[in-house]
Amino acid sequence: MEHTEFQDKGRYFQKINALFADWKRQHGHVSENSEYSVVPIEIDHRSNVFIRDGVICLEQWFSPSQKARPLFLLKEAYGGNEDWDLVEGYLTSQKKITKMWNRISHWTYGLMTTTADCIAPYIPDLAVGSFGNSYLRQAAAVNIRKSGGGKNSSLDVIRSYAAFDAKRLLEQLQLCDPTAIVCCYTGSALDIIWKAATGSVVRTPYNESLYYTIRLNQRDVLVLDYWHPANQYPDIMNYYSLMAIYQMALKDRERKYAE
Repeated sequence: MEHTEFQDKGRYFQKINALFADWKRQHGHVSENSEYSVVPIEIDHRSNVFIRDGVICLEQWFSPSQKARPLFLLKEAYGGNEDWDLVEGYLTSQKKITKMWNRISHWTYGLMTTTADCIAPYIPDLAVGSFGNSYLRQAAAVNIRKSGGGKNSSLDVIRSYAAFDAKRLLEQLQLCDPTAIVCCYTGSALDIIWKAATGSVVRTPYNESLYYTIRLNQRDVLVLDYWHPANQYPDIMNYYSLMAIYQMALKDRERKYAE
């Protein structure tokens, strides 16, 4: 894996801290848009609880031994009376893991070990019983909505935040520098981010309902358009469905590079 300018820990934190400081100052309105299904709302990061997120373990993420960097693009986090950090305050703790993050840990294990030739088998008793487990530390988590979140915000509201924060969200993705992005019921939000920030359409015509490729930091990044990890389908079905999509994407990429 080639070196990038963000693999220096100090440089990454300098840039991400500056980004979040600017993000926290933002306040404005989202109007109706005939092109996207959004809702007209006021967005006030200044007054609401602001929740940082991103790379879970920077040393592991940019380690030469880590061949894949899966980033989960989620909808929102919520809770607390003051600003906090999802990574430091939650994902790297040793507390008992919740069902959603247990599932993401399993998905990360699969994404790290599945190849174009072989899907890594589902392991029900994988050692992911607490936050800070070895698999979760190989991932990144980015929420679309950084402030004022709740348990069940509508997708239209999430898309409104994507439209308002498009350039900042794209910059965060660039700083994280993933090799794969798993859209957790946020594919339409990524469409909005990409179009608003770059002026171009994110998806390619081929197989867009399952996976596609974007150019991020001058390299191809796989995007998997998938369910939210809090869905009610069985764990094993969730796992193998995502791994099948990932394997198809890897096979397609191999064919492309072989041409």
